[in-house]
Amino acid sequence: GTGLNYQSQILQHDPTQQMKTLTSRNVEPGHLFGEGITCYYVDRLIRNSGGEEVVVREHRLIQLTWKDGIGMIYRINDDSSSVDTDSIQEEEGNDDDEQKESLELMDTFTFNTHTGEGWGITFVPQTKEFYVSDGSEYIFVWDVETLAEKRRMAVTLERGGGDDSDSASSVRLKYVNELEFVDFNIKNKCGGDVKDWEIHDVYLEQCQEGDEHQSRYYFSSFNSGESSAKSATEECNDSDDNKAGRFTSTMSILANVWYQDVLIRIDPVTAKVTR
Repeated sequence: GTGLNYQSQILQHDPTQQMKTLTSRNVEPGHLFGEGITCYYVDRLIRNSGGEEVVVREHRLIQLTWKDGIGMIYRINDDSSSVDTDSIQEEEGNDDDEQKESLELMDTFTFNTHTGEGWGITFVPQTKEFYVSDGSEYIFVWDVETLAEKRRMAVTLERGGGDDSDSASSVRLKYVNELEFVDFNIKNKCGGDVKDWEIHDVYLEQCQEGDEHQSRYYFSSFNSGESSAKSATEECNDSDDNKAGRFTSTMSILANVWYQDVLIRIDPVTAKVTR
């Protein structure tokens, strides 16, 4: 996504063809200044043409604007997707024969942050949440379905040691900008090649039960629309009180700091800068 008033666009590039532009869409209305953008998915229960209820994975894109407090949600209509977009559109009463846009505007929404601005956003599949920045020291955590703010965390940088983020050795880091959730251990643990667009669907689930520590890997391709079932001993991860159990030390939020040539690595649970 690009920025600037009356110039903001969303573009799709093909990295195998020297970043050839495949599709583009202007942000509308034109005065909006496009900012943070990320792809995500939701699993939906729909009734197919045969009358059966099936779960499909619908791929979407969410975009923030800089100072207007407005965001947009697009449906990604991709031929490689497992989602039966025709069935979804028929269910929603949009059963026309016109060619589907590759990025179809589904909804607009309003939001508010500490500064009133939108800077960066990234999708965290482990918790089905968005992490959002606004140029302040805070990262905001939104629910994927409702977009409601669930919590906010101050990004802190340790200086001179100390584990307490409120100690004199800890400072809050302002101007946190673009965000990206990554797992640095994906390729080593899953085996084989993992496409860039599959990275959000490869993750490690961990669960602690008594003295036994169990780890299990799940791979769910964006193309397949299928996901592995959890074992009974891993259900503890579903508790809202055990968010930290969904993350490992290889998972981080990467961010850049505005006007500085630096990337920082942020713990997704504590918001401490780890590198």
